[in-house]
Amino acid sequence: MYDKKTNKPLGLTNRHILNKQIGYSVIQPATKSRTSKYVIGNILRKGRSGKQNDFAVFEININNRQIDKENSIYGLTGKITDYVEPKEGMKVQKVGQRTGHTFGIIQKVKNNTVTIIPNPDKPTSNEISRGGDSGSLWVTDEEVNFKAVALHRAGEPDGHNYKDKAFAIPIKRVLNALQIKF
Repeated sequence: MYDKKTNKPLGLTNRHILNKQIGYSVIQPATKSRTSKYVIGNILRKGRSGKQNDFAVFEININNRQIDKENSIYGLTGKITDYVEPKEGMKVQKVGQRTGHTFGIIQKVKNNTVTIIPNPDKPTSNEISRGGDSGSLWVTDEEVNFKAVALHRAGEPDGHNYKDKAFAIPIKRVLNALQIKF
């Protein structure tokens, strides 16, 4: 991601992940101490309150973290060149921290929320969303030159009898609100 005005490289995630004030340091891995060795950036902008605004960007400290000059997603071949509007029935994929590479189908798009269910044609051994997947990017289900669709923000609550679902925010909303681009 890049800032539309300055072209500086940025990291994209959810507001609930970066729940501190603007300017606060971002560390990685999150379990490490807040020392300069692990600071990968500082919070730049965040969405307002509400699930449909659960997004944030941080400036990347290029001294401690290499930037992804290819605009790729870990585990997927290809690069993000553009985005598409989410549509019901659209096949999508993501690589999550907890669930790995998963595949879904957009079930519903309503009130700036995208609901995604598992794609039965490409089943995985994991659920499509678990705690730790927040900030993942749902992209079109293509081999290469996939397009961004939505920013993952949550799944169905653990320990409930709900069917496996994921919830995301349309990427166009995120890009416009945060003034960022690919």
